[in-house]
Amino acid sequence: MSLYCGIACRRKFFWCYRLLSTYVTKIRYLFELKEDDDACKKAQQTGAFYLFHSLAPLLQTSAHQYLAPRHSLLELERLLGKFGQDAQRIEDSVLIGCSEQQEAWFALDLGLDSSFSISASLHKPEMETELKGSFIELRKALFQLNARDASLLSTAQALLRWHDAHQFCSRSGQPTKKNVAGSKRVCPSNNIIYYPQMAPVVITLVSDGTRCLLARQSSFPKGMYSALAGFCDIGEEKLLS
Repeated sequence: MSLYCGIACRRKFFWCYRLLSTYVTKIRYLFELKEDDDACKKAQQTGAFYLFHSLAPLLQTSAHQYLAPRHSLLELERLLGKFGQDAQRIEDSVLIGCSEQQEAWFALDLGLDSSFSISASLHKPEMETELKGSFIELRKALFQLNARDASLLSTAQALLRWHDAHQFCSRSGQPTKKNVAGSKRVCPSNNIIYYPQMAPVVITLVSDGTRCLLARQSSFPKGMYSALAGFCDIGEEKLLS
């Protein structure tokens, strides 16, 4: 019995160590891509791209769920060329993760348009027809996605939104420039570095033991409810702790 328990414990330790080792390797690889523009450009050659239009992800319907299609760099270049766009637009993409085999994943929004964008916004209907999918508001599709796609698309949307809202330096007023991975923006005039912000939030599940209190907004899809959540003001989290 003790021998069996010893073998079982060693197997459990081995798999935990392997899982931790894989996670650490992924994090180190992502850190390298975020800090090394050349390495990130190289990763794009073999990476995969998720597409958005005005912060809505491209999704395809399969049975009773949504799938998030991925495109290679070559497929994306062909797509942009077909719509008269320069492949330089891919520089607007952001790094959102990678697989255990170190295949980098990126997100690119084809609908965001500003005076400092490399290219103009692409028309949504034509893109949907060509890509055989639909650009759907993420909140409405979130619970019909698998866990990996839901996490990746949420990260992508938040990062794309941050870049769209932080195109200018708060001190000089000059346009900022993103690095290849999109992990930061830099003001060329004063070298100030801007990083995606993290907002503290409180999520509370109120329960009487057998039931829980949920809420919904009028904008929620039918049947969707949420636990109570709210953002904290600066310093407020100290009062709550």
